[in-house]
Amino acid sequence: MGSTTNDHDFEETVKSIGDLHGNMAVLSKLDAVLKDLNTDISEPERLIQSDGAISGTIVQISNSPLYGFTEKSDSIATALQKVGYNQALKLVGMALSKQVFMRDLESYGITADSYWRYSYFTAVFLERQAKALGLNSDEAYLFGLLHSIGRVVINEILYTRQVEVFWDRFIPEKEWEMMMIGFTNQKAGALLLRLWEFPPELCKRVENQNASASANSDLLVSLLDYARALANHLIDPPRLRALCRPDTHPVQKKLRLPAAQLLKEVNEIAAHVEEVYASLKDC
Repeated sequence: MGSTTNDHDFEETVKSIGDLHGNMAVLSKLDAVLKDLNTDISEPERLIQSDGAISGTIVQISNSPLYGFTEKSDSIATALQKVGYNQALKLVGMALSKQVFMRDLESYGITADSYWRYSYFTAVFLERQAKALGLNSDEAYLFGLLHSIGRVVINEILYTRQVEVFWDRFIPEKEWEMMMIGFTNQKAGALLLRLWEFPPELCKRVENQNASASANSDLLVSLLDYARALANHLIDPPRLRALCRPDTHPVQKKLRLPAAQLLKEVNEIAAHVEEVYASLKDC
């Protein structure tokens, strides 16, 4: 069994893990830059260029079949001009998710491939539904992409402690995490995002994402709850169709999409996720 951790030790451990993936802070800074209407158009380029690994991956992604351009980019400037500055946040999100998410979460019994697909599906689903509902789509995208990043923290803690007790799903995830280290992945993820200086509202959403519907009126949190259910059943067509039927989740009343249209959109997003995954594998 793992030993529980006090608040101070937990924060120090999360900070050390945050330092390992410190380039994730670029995503937070870019989000702030893109929200500033007075930002010089070259500022996103300078920010992205501050990390060589991210820069190289972004150029490769822009040259991949995902975008289908015949003319190749050879710099961040040409890559952003080609795909559009409104895609900058998503390009960086793709590049960073490759580095941070494409690793096995052995303590949870989740492969790197599954973890990345799950996270990216929820990001795109939330982004699309947010646009349809008149919400901030960039905020929705980041929330979907980063909502389960706390699992990386807990997996790393257990790996460092050489604890080989794995979540077998016979007990709820929260109970297993509390038993193993004394904190949930939602709290760990929120703390990590605060260290990277992501917006306070995003950190709050990540920490409170499992609040009951009666205790949480945040529409993005409700959308995430539905997106997680869909993401976990993408390879189970009968169950996926059932989840798209009316009244299977309270948030469907907000979406106002017929079952057939909703299922079509879910399948389109799943296909897009596979396209992005193939492009990242080539980078």
